[in-house]
Order: sequence, then C-alpha cells, then structure tokens
Amino acid sequence: MLRSMTAFARQEQSSAWGAIIWELRSVNHRYLETSLRLPEALRNLETLARERIAAKLSRARWKGRLSCKRPARR
Repeated sequence: MLRSMTAFARQEQSSAWGAIIWELRSVNHRYLETSLRLPEALRNLETLARERIAAKLSRARWKGRLSCKRPARR
C-alpha cells in the first residue's frame, strides 16, 4: 500500500479574546525532521511536542507553526 507523506493542514479557532492558528506541512523524507515555530510564551512546550511527534512518526520532514492573533481594538 502506498501512503503519501505530503500534506498541508490549517486550522483556526476564534473566540472573543482572539484566534489561534495551526499550520502543518509535511513532505516525504528518509528520516524524521521536525521544525516548530511557537509563540514565545509556549516555547517550553516544544520538547514535549517533538517527543509526541516522534512517538507517532518515523519519517517525514514536518513543519508546524502556531500563531495567535488578538482582535483589533476599536
């Protein structure tokens, strides 16, 4: 069975305090390479996120970006 490892996903969740946006990209790769971009306040979670990714995936070049947007002031 052939399974592609090329993918893109974007998820946005909005509320009164702002929006959180996850963007994920992956391409086929011989080894597992993980690149994460997190807001400064969440950087301490990067190691945990990498460990959880490695527990599920064994190969791919994987990039993830989490961004936060505050609502415009009126």
